[in-house]
Amino acid sequence: MKLLVSVVSAEEARRALAGGADIIDVKDPREGPLGAPAPRVLSEVVEVVGAAAPVSVALGDLRTVPRPTALVARGAAYVKVGLRAVREVDDAVAVMRGVADAVGPGISVIAVAYADAGALHPPALAPMSLPEVVSRTGIAGALVDTFVKDGRGLYAWLTESELTRLIARTHSAGGTFGVAGQLRLGELRRVPADVVGVRSAGCRGGDRTNELDPELVAAAAGELHGKPQPRVIRVPSPPGARTVTATPVRRTASGR
Repeated sequence: MKLLVSVVSAEEARRALAGGADIIDVKDPREGPLGAPAPRVLSEVVEVVGAAAPVSVALGDLRTVPRPTALVARGAAYVKVGLRAVREVDDAVAVMRGVADAVGPGISVIAVAYADAGALHPPALAPMSLPEVVSRTGIAGALVDTFVKDGRGLYAWLTESELTRLIARTHSAGGTFGVAGQLRLGELRRVPADVVGVRSAGCRGGDRTNELDPELVAAAAGELHGKPQPRVIRVPSPPGARTVTATPVRRTASGR
């Protein structure tokens, strides 16, 4: 399992790396669960992260593929594309093929459906359709998230058995599978996903709009990887600035 931590800036990327994130994910939560960041922010994160970890970037919820898609994704190893704007599998396949063509073979494309898709108005693509989308497009994989961030989280919408079957079907289709959606500390290993994505669990007070806390990221990494969190976390600083250290304490995240 790999820990994906969503960040909104280069400074947060430093904190995520210090806490033990395996993948640095760039997005803008103000623009929705998969809000696309400004290209400048992605460039700054890519520069800070370097070779320390792969970078992924959210492209938003797409119905069609905008022309600057390849530019927005520059420097990323993965792009995540939300499917809130489509309901039918054929439409999702068309979007994902378009994104894959736009970004080229050097970037892995991840399709994202929402666990609460059926409760949205209008409804969105059901997450159970993700394996077919992966199979028909040949993209790298899929991820399930929650669209509405009201604290209920992923497991309020899908059971462990449903997710486990979905993971197995996606693997059979040739793709990887990730889970996200206001996951709380203590539930990151409930299903055998390839990637576990967090933002709320890594933010102060469990609020995804707050700053990322390296102590909470370390707690998530420790839980996912089965290792104790370090006693002191060193947060890399820009050249010329002093290194910041933090001593972890026992904390919980509410999942807001």
